[in-house]
This record gives sequence, structure tokens and C-alpha cells, in this order.
Amino acid sequence: MIAYRAEIIAEIERRRLDLNLGLLRIYNYYRTFVGFALLVAFTQELFSTRLGILFPDLFLWFCTLYTFLNLLSAVLVQFIPKLWINRTQLNLGLVVFDIVSLAFMTYTSGGIASGFAPLILITVVVGAILVTGRSATFLAAIASVALLYEEFYLFISVPNSNYDFFQAGIFGILYFFASLGVQSLSNRLRQNDIRALTQAAELADLERLNRLIIQRMRTGIIVVDQNDQVRMHNQSAAALIGNSGEEDLTHLPERLSSALAAWRENTSLRARPFQVRSHTPEIRVNFSALRTTDATGDITIFLEDTGEVQQQAQQLKLAELGRLSASIAHEVRNPLGAISHAAQLLNESEVLSPPDQRLTDIIINHCERMNGVVENVLDMSRRASPQPQRLNLAKHLQEFADEFVQSKPEAQLSVHVDPQSTEIRVDPKQLNQALTNLVDNGIRYSQENGAGPKVELHAGVDTSSDRPFLNVIDFGVGVDPELADKLFQPFTTTAIMGTGLGLYISRELCEANQAQLSYFRHNETGGSVFRILFAHPDRITS
Repeated sequence: MIAYRAEIIAEIERRRLDLNLGLLRIYNYYRTFVGFALLVAFTQELFSTRLGILFPDLFLWFCTLYTFLNLLSAVLVQFIPKLWINRTQLNLGLVVFDIVSLAFMTYTSGGIASGFAPLILITVVVGAILVTGRSATFLAAIASVALLYEEFYLFISVPNSNYDFFQAGIFGILYFFASLGVQSLSNRLRQNDIRALTQAAELADLERLNRLIIQRMRTGIIVVDQNDQVRMHNQSAAALIGNSGEEDLTHLPERLSSALAAWRENTSLRARPFQVRSHTPEIRVNFSALRTTDATGDITIFLEDTGEVQQQAQQLKLAELGRLSASIAHEVRNPLGAISHAAQLLNESEVLSPPDQRLTDIIINHCERMNGVVENVLDMSRRASPQPQRLNLAKHLQEFADEFVQSKPEAQLSVHVDPQSTEIRVDPKQLNQALTNLVDNGIRYSQENGAGPKVELHAGVDTSSDRPFLNVIDFGVGVDPELADKLFQPFTTTAIMGTGLGLYISRELCEANQAQLSYFRHNETGGSVFRILFAHPDRITS
């Protein structure tokens, strides 16, 4: 704060010096004008004056010299360095010279009655502005002493002169009052300038702080005018509407613009969560009039990522699923085990006919399938909260691929990450579990389509949202469009012996780590792409 105030005082001093420079130039023109006016008034014959009444030749010689020096000073001020002009000693010497010169011309003109005292008053006032503090008071003292000494010297040197000590004393007092008044006014203006600059600087800092806070907020904020032209937006808003990699946002996306238009028609309307673009997260939108309640004027738009709400809902679903899985374990698993055991014993009977043995095989296979469903449900119920870590995506995927190939040597798993420095923040164990499900599915469908056990992992950073992504690409026939909408629902499967929980569990794992799992076709001929769009590693909710 001390350094901050020192900068403000330095700025005030700089302004004062600039002001003094302009005043000094004006004052030099004034001095030159006074010199010429005195010469003209002394030499004219239209009316009589008291100028040089005692010593005309001396007055004419000195007034001419004074005018010449003033004219020379006015010219030199334009050329000498600014640093010299701003020196107090130079200004002080100039004003003292004027006071002494005017006092001397007062003496040659018969004393204070000649009218030079007001000119000295003007010089003292200007001097109190050009110099500050004790130096300004010193000028008033010099002027008072010079005027009184001039009257005293006139009294002792010229008999029967028109001297006036009382008037000289009055003017001396005026000089002090004028000097002190100007100093007081100057100090007050200086303090006001300091306060004004301090307040302006604090307001500027506060504005920068507010802008910084708004830019760093996770909530997206957009301010639009009455024509829906964007006046301001923060980084979160750009990311939520998929505008991070584009130029400055000037117009609202069509989906958001439609929601705003509907709200302007009915301010009590609350829009349902939606996605601005297919690759952006689902957002909740709220509108607020910037001024009063005028919905036709400037509007502030608040965008909130529903991912956090979905994560809380996910935790509630997992808790409910845990209670459900406990019930399934007691109500289904034990009877299922008894049925499977009985079928195995029956299958070992020597008197069992081949058709009956085939039936027991069917019972055993379906018991194993149902047991797999129970195991998957129990795995979800036992799952702990995610423990996210910051990972280099390229390195982690390569390690995952190496481990996967070790467990399944026939698998052909390739990894492509660009840029290699891409980072994510997830629970590595839960990510590996989701990837294992996706890669297993991809290898199975690629083999069924005759492409071999081949899957590719492509990763990078989505330029529209500035979020990392991972594509799991297989070379199967693709998913039937009618089934695509139900792909991530529980017990949805196209495999004969599948449980229908693999993709559901994978999506649940992704959402628990604030990532999104989606599906789209690889190309027109087939193939599937399962994309995991991760949260930004620096903006993930803890």
C-alpha cells in the first residue's frame, strides 16, 4: 500500500511539474508584456504617469534591460531541457528577480504610490504556485522586505518624498495572506487529486479483480444487448457452448438464442437442460435482466454444467443400487447357486439320457450367465468414490495397451495421441475398467466382422471445448440406429451370452469421473466409435 501511494504521489508531482511548465511559459509572456507596457506608458505623451518620476533615465535604462531579459527568458524556456525548468531553484530565482526589479522600479517612480505594489502581488501569487512550502513563504517575505526597504530608502535619500510606510505594510501583509492562501488551495487540490487518483486506481483494480473472478468462475456468464449481440463472456461460457477454439464470441449459438427469445416472451419460463452442440456438455441456463426487470434490454445469461448435478445423482443411484444389489445377493444368488449345484449333480448321473443332459447344460449355462449379472451389480455397489489423479494420457494408454495385450496376446491394440502432452484427471482404476469393457466389445465385434481382433485408441484435445477426448474405434458392422438410443441402458445387448451391463457400467464410471461417454458410427460402411470426453484437468470439480 505504501509503494502504491508512492506511485500516486509521484504521478501527482509529475502532473504538477507539467502544469508548472505551462504556467512558467505563460508567466514569461506576462513578464515580457509588462516590460513592454511599462516602456510604452513611460514614453507616451498622451497622459502623465508617475513612472520614473524621480530618476527617469535610470528607470528607462533598467526597464529596457528588464524587458530584454524577460523576452530572452521567454525564448530560452522553449529550448532548455525540461528537467532544468522544473527545478525549484530556477523558478525561485526568476520570481525573486522580478520582485527585486519591480521594487527597484517602484523606487525610481517615487514609491508605492506609483502603483507597482499590485504587480508585485501578482508575482508573489505566481511564485507560490511555481514553488511550494517554505520557499513560497520566503517569496512573500522577500516582497514585503523589498517594498518596506524601498520606502525606507526613499525616506532617507529623497527629501520631501511621497513615502508611505503604512501602505507598504498593508501590502506586505497582503503578500503573506496571498502566498499562504495559494499554498493552502494548492495543498487541498493536491490532496483531492491524490484521493481521486487513489479511488480511480482502486476502482480499476476492483474492476480487474471482478473480471478475473468472472473469467475464473466455473459458471459460464454471457452479457448480451437488446439485439442479442454478445458484449462480454468468460472462458467457462466459451467452453460450455463449444466456442473455445473459435474467434471472439459475437453471436449466441442458435439453440441458446432460441432459449433467450422464449424467455424474453415469458420471463417466468425456465428452460430445460440442453446441449448447445452435440459435443458440448449438457447445461442449465438462467437469464436475468441487467437493468431492473426490462426483458427487452441487456441480459445476463448464466450457464451451469449439469455434470456436477449428474455426479450427485450418480452417487444417489449408486447408493440405491447398492441396497438393491444386497437384496439381489440374498434373494437371487443363494437360490441360483442351489439350482446350478443341483444341475451339475444331475448332469453327473449315469442314467441321464442325452436330451436330458443337454437340458442340464442349458440350465448350468444360464445359471452362470445370471451369476455374471449378479457379480456385475455387486461390483457397482461395492465401488468406492473415484480418486482422481492427473495423468499423461499417452503414457497411461500405452501402459493399458501393454497390460491388455499381455492378458490377451491375440489382441491388436494401437494407440495414437496428439498432442503427446495431453493430460486428464481421472481415477486410473475406474478408467481402465471402462476401457476394458469397451475394448473387449470392440475386439469381439471386429472379429465377428472379419477384421480380426483389432481396436484403435485415438486421443487428443477437442478444439471446440478445450477438453481431452479418447476414441475407442472398432471395425465391426456398427450399431443398428434403432438400438443406438438404448445402447447405454442396463441389460441392452446384441450378444447372445452378454449381460447388457458392460456399456452401462462404463458410462457410470465415466460420469463418476465427470467424463461423458457417447457413441457414433466410424464411417458409412460400419465400425463404431465410443468417445470419452474428459473434463478439463484444471477445471474439474473436486
